[in-house]
Amino acid sequence: MPRHVSISMLLVAAALLTSDVTACPFCTALKPTLVQRRESAAVAAVGELVEVNADRQVFRLHKILSGQSLLTDRESLTVPRTQANAKATVVGAAPTVPNGNVAKIESHLKVGSLAVLLATRPDEASRQLTWEVTPASELAYAYFVRAPATILPTRERLKFFAGYLEHRDELLAEDAYLEFGHAPYDEVARVAELLPMESLRTWIVDARVPQSRKGFYGLALGLARSDADRRANLAVLKKLVLEPADDFRSGFDGVLGGYLVAAGEQALALVEERILANPRAAEGDVRHAQTALRFCHEFGRDRLSSERLSQSTRRLLARPEFAATAIVDLARWQDWDTLEKIAGLFGQPGYEPPETTRAIVGYLLACPQPQAAQALTRLRKLDPKAVADAEQRLSVLGTAR
Repeated sequence: MPRHVSISMLLVAAALLTSDVTACPFCTALKPTLVQRRESAAVAAVGELVEVNADRQVFRLHKILSGQSLLTDRESLTVPRTQANAKATVVGAAPTVPNGNVAKIESHLKVGSLAVLLATRPDEASRQLTWEVTPASELAYAYFVRAPATILPTRERLKFFAGYLEHRDELLAEDAYLEFGHAPYDEVARVAELLPMESLRTWIVDARVPQSRKGFYGLALGLARSDADRRANLAVLKKLVLEPADDFRSGFDGVLGGYLVAAGEQALALVEERILANPRAAEGDVRHAQTALRFCHEFGRDRLSSERLSQSTRRLLARPEFAATAIVDLARWQDWDTLEKIAGLFGQPGYEPPETTRAIVGYLLACPQPQAAQALTRLRKLDPKAVADAEQRLSVLGTAR
């Protein structure tokens, strides 16, 4: 098997075994932001519900932000009414109505309610529109109209959204979080002084704040620039790391990432002691620590060297349930010093699962050292079927990208 092909296969396997490092690897289930939805819509407008009858709802259009030419009536919009008791947004066929014939609307809107109105169409040539209606407060109305376009500088955009983090209007709070979640990490780091550090310290321990946001808030705490904020943030992050846990902690990967970015070697030593080298550490905490180490390898090597991060990851080779992902990480980081140890895991009790075998074989195929080819020859003699199956699976993964 050509070695350059095997490396690409290993990278595909890595994508399946590990979490990708994205703009914010600690932000979960990122949906499109209101601005992204506004810019991708064929028509974007805001309006007020003025009439409700058995089968349709009528909105007075207050402002049309885009797509005026697609509207036959620029003062009002009629959409079909959904089932009266439906709580979720639904799609239903509509009778012939102005400006479109399909609508996706929230059924609990009342006369006088404001709403964001967004339309898509199946193709550029079609004038048929599918409407999505999102209830909006007066604040959300203004926010939707004023929110800066994606073409503007990131710093200018994030300055606007920073003021809406954990806003009392949940739509705005969620959207501001999404904006930071979608932003490139280096851009967020450059505007750290815009983040409300004192509030972040409160939000990250507040049970009322959605857990899905706490990964980002943990990372953000690690970006503080002032000495006072750094000290206060480190105290909060360290306390969270030291808290005992026997179950999955949503956002804990961001807490660990922020702690490692802020405290470097000191933080990594504690993470090793409490999690990576601790056989009693909760599985969820170990997975979170792996995500944090990957993040630091991508973005934090000014604080922690690649060798030091590899050293921490090697600790997980002693734990069969984490070996596959640890091996893939070490291969991606081109840590070939662990070659003999990794090859020696092949077929050992606890290391028989196919994903572990694939990781070991992939590591040896990717390694440029002659000892890797020699080790692979030994493994083929030990269990030719297992190695062949692993190579076949890696080949399928490599061609299915």
